[in-house]
Amino acid sequence: MRLITAIFVALAAVPAFAGDGLAPKVEPPAENKKITFDQRLGDQVPLDLEFVDENGEPFTLAQGVNGKPTILILSYYRCPMLCGEVLAGTLDAMRHIRDLTCGVDFNVVAVGFDPKEKPGLALAKKRFFVTEYGRKEADWGWKFLTGKRENIDKLTAAVGFHYEWDPMLKEYNHPSGIMVLTPDGTIARYFAGIEYLDRNYDGQLTKEPATTLRYTLIEASKGNIGTTTDKVFLSCYQYNPHTGKYSANVMGLMRLAGLTTLLVIAGVYFKTSWKLPGGRVFVVGLLAYVCLIPVIMYTSFTIDGLPKWAWRAAVPPVLLVLGLIGRLIWRSAKKAGDTGDVRETAGV
Repeated sequence: MRLITAIFVALAAVPAFAGDGLAPKVEPPAENKKITFDQRLGDQVPLDLEFVDENGEPFTLAQGVNGKPTILILSYYRCPMLCGEVLAGTLDAMRHIRDLTCGVDFNVVAVGFDPKEKPGLALAKKRFFVTEYGRKEADWGWKFLTGKRENIDKLTAAVGFHYEWDPMLKEYNHPSGIMVLTPDGTIARYFAGIEYLDRNYDGQLTKEPATTLRYTLIEASKGNIGTTTDKVFLSCYQYNPHTGKYSANVMGLMRLAGLTTLLVIAGVYFKTSWKLPGGRVFVVGLLAYVCLIPVIMYTSFTIDGLPKWAWRAAVPPVLLVLGLIGRLIWRSAKKAGDTGDVRETAGV
């Protein structure tokens, strides 16, 4: 009897320990919602905040940006993991941008968010990464800053960078990523993670792996850097936040196709109407209108916002242009009529 009772007890206890044969389910640790990187695109970074550069001199963010598109990095220099990877990822991407140079076409500003760190530590970091970059212009284009808690908090709040001190591990918990600023300090784009190169769907690097970061810098510069080809590319493509890459701007391509069609039509009218009475005036007017189409399509300003003096100032040149067009039409028609009279007289 005791043996049977022991067997039943053992069988009853099996589900409690073995379940369905799988490992016991372990709930993952709750996500720390305090450690986030809120994207605040279009917000202004307070460029007047004062820090200390790697040489121990007072230094503002405005000096770091210095009227150029800028990569902004938030890190702390004693970080054992992520911060070093973020800096290394930035360095790797910059190496792949061969035609744009840090210190000439764009700047990089790394700001340490640990107020206990001193300029000596920042200088050691700078010497390593600038040396690895291998371009002398980066010596003044890539800054490593430290600062007081008050200014650090203002900067991290402005860019949406949330972090906290872990008393158990004696280090900071923080998100990873970099930002690109426009020359006036506006946040243009965020790059999350520790790598900022482009990869194919199979995980392999693309032929030009720094394309996205490169075009972001060109776009952030408002066209002040890059080639004419780059500017044409950016007018036909736009950044896709879902894929993190540039993709065809369908509306822009439709506009380009429409403009091409209008140019073809204008060419046909030019060829067939040039010798007709008043045709030259018509063709010139049509060509002028076609030339104005890109201005109308690709510029944005509110007519309602024009002051009254601008409207009054526009009246005389408009009347002058209309008068000249009318005079040209009249003279062309008169000349055609005189030519017809001469032909009739000659025929008589």
